[in-house]
Amino acid sequence: MKKIILTIFVLTFTIDTKADFIWNENCIKAYNLVMELKFLEGNKILKLEKSENKKNVIPFLIENYIDYLTIQIGERELDFNKLEKNKKNRIKKINTGNSNSPWFLYSKAEINIQWAANRIKFKNYFFAGIEIKKAYDLIQENKNKFPEFYPNYKILGTLNSLIGSIPKKYDWILSLINIEGNIDKGEIEMKKILSELKNNSEFNFLLNETYFIYSFLKMNLHNDTKGMLFLLNEIKNINNPLIIFASSRLAYKLGKNDLALSILEKYKPNKNDYHFIYLEYLIGIHKQNKLDSSCIDHFLKYIKKFNGKNYIKSAYLRISWQYLINNNLKLYKKFKNEIDTNGNLFVDADKEAQWIFKKNRNPNLPLLKARLYFDGGYFNQTINILEDIDTNIFVYDDITEYLYRNARTNEKMNKIDLAKKYYSKLIKKSFKESSYFYAKSNFQLGLIYEKEKDYILAKKYFKKCLDSENHEYKQSIDQKAQAALNRINKF
Repeated sequence: MKKIILTIFVLTFTIDTKADFIWNENCIKAYNLVMELKFLEGNKILKLEKSENKKNVIPFLIENYIDYLTIQIGERELDFNKLEKNKKNRIKKINTGNSNSPWFLYSKAEINIQWAANRIKFKNYFFAGIEIKKAYDLIQENKNKFPEFYPNYKILGTLNSLIGSIPKKYDWILSLINIEGNIDKGEIEMKKILSELKNNSEFNFLLNETYFIYSFLKMNLHNDTKGMLFLLNEIKNINNPLIIFASSRLAYKLGKNDLALSILEKYKPNKNDYHFIYLEYLIGIHKQNKLDSSCIDHFLKYIKKFNGKNYIKSAYLRISWQYLINNNLKLYKKFKNEIDTNGNLFVDADKEAQWIFKKNRNPNLPLLKARLYFDGGYFNQTINILEDIDTNIFVYDDITEYLYRNARTNEKMNKIDLAKKYYSKLIKKSFKESSYFYAKSNFQLGLIYEKEKDYILAKKYFKKCLDSENHEYKQSIDQKAQAALNRINKF
């Protein structure tokens, strides 16, 4: 009898002290609120859950999402420095959980990925690489242990896609962390998890997060217009700030400026929500693509309310452009001069703004209008402007841009032979291989030949794109060119 009592005591003690991963009603509700950027409401529920179910460690994973989104959206180094210590504590809490749960390794992988992304935000690539390696090893182990645990594929798909798109010049990072990515494999994994989430009530709450991730992988790594359009139609009516952001970018990528604007204008944050102020900047862009002067108000609001430093130079540049379009040279010069002393040079749009400031000459007004109309997908207006331009008064850079705008617009209007002609003329004429237009023309020709299944020529132009010297959009274009080469390497 004593042995029986002792056994019952031991079992009871073990069950009582072992933490577990329980996605109960409180946790799912808190997670959904966090993904809607309602951090205060989400935190209240997490505190309640931690007091009512002290052995549930899922709240610590959800709390990490709050830190991650705060840093990614707010972009304040102060927040990063303040919140960084939480990572160690969260992993420690996760380690108290049931190691036989599929959420055990998954949660640690997710936390490592999120902090890797946070470090990349502030150019801490070395430690980000270490965390990516940890995440990769953890999720591979979890997949081997729990092959039917479908959330694994969200992380695997993300990692395979992103690692598979790293340009060759950064191979040292891959060799350091000793992992290989594969874009096609990442695509299969993301499709698999999306298909499962739509039909699986157990994991359905992860659907919006997965849509968000997949949207940006689709836009940046795949030459798949039909796939993007299908995805856009699936998510464009979802009223969630992260999905609003993703679907508006998809619409913009597909040349649907009016749709992108209407999607963004649905965003109505409550007083206590974490404000996604970057969406204000995007509204400004979409309005400026229609030459709507009210864009200035949105850019000014972004500059005033955003506490980070990205896209500040770009916002000042765009304000100056609008005043130039409005023939207000005084305010054009005033806001152009703000570019040099504000913001930083981390994102491509800000590098472009600084480059334009240093170039120190006014843009060609018809070409500027053509660019904006083109960016909005208003191709008839773009062609009308280009046809009226007198090329005899161009300086060298204007000629290059003129050829590029003609090539891109004709490509979008499905006049492919004419587009090829303009791209080839630009590449032949361009002695400045550091020019963005030179690199992008090679990239676009590569995409055209990839679509035509002429993989030899496609590879040639993607490689020429990667070989081009430093330009203001090199980082993002190189990633896309490398992703393209990886896509067609099997041919």
